[in-house]
Amino acid sequence: MKKIALFGGTFNPVHKGHINLATEVQKIFNFDKFLFIPAKLPPHKNYPIASPSDRIRMLQLATEDLDQNIFDISDIEVKRDKKSYTYLTLLDFNKIYKPNELFFVVGTDIFSTIETWQNWQELFKLSNFVVVNRPEHPIESMLLKIPPKLLKYVINIEDFQFGMSEKIILTKIKEIPISSTDIREMIKDNKMLDYLPDKVYNYIIEKKLYQEEEC
Repeated sequence: MKKIALFGGTFNPVHKGHINLATEVQKIFNFDKFLFIPAKLPPHKNYPIASPSDRIRMLQLATEDLDQNIFDISDIEVKRDKKSYTYLTLLDFNKIYKPNELFFVVGTDIFSTIETWQNWQELFKLSNFVVVNRPEHPIESMLLKIPPKLLKYVINIEDFQFGMSEKIILTKIKEIPISSTDIREMIKDNKMLDYLPDKVYNYIIEKKLYQEEEC
């Protein structure tokens, strides 16, 4: 049975923090496949987003040096007409990969909003969740924000074994303190960005992405 990691996000743009999270989580879990899943219409975002094709291309550039037998990019959400709800994505991936084990990788900042997700109480029947610490969003604070009924699913990485299901696996890695919001602001200010892979930075400049004021 294979272990499949699903890492969703807007990736607007993808940056070294995303790549660091993916590679550090992969070192810990040794998944058979690690999929980046760019969203088409994120339900909780209200600012301009680079086109799906641009964001996929930036992901391709950012992951070129990773193991291509493991890391890949899925366009399953950008092909969907509806918004990118995690519930729909997990239903789709269960159809594709069942009976393999699925692991949805998410930062503590995003997971703290789990109660606002579509059909959130059904998600844990469809996948384990790997919840990773994010800058300024420690795991301890996240645990205070999620619905108490979810605490029964919580397990530390040290206590997790493959074959377990319906788990929220708390996973700590060394963080890179940057966000896509920070990067978009820096681009508008014409600042050189150490937190962007060089190929992604060059693509952004070539395509003149993120130059307009955000709403």
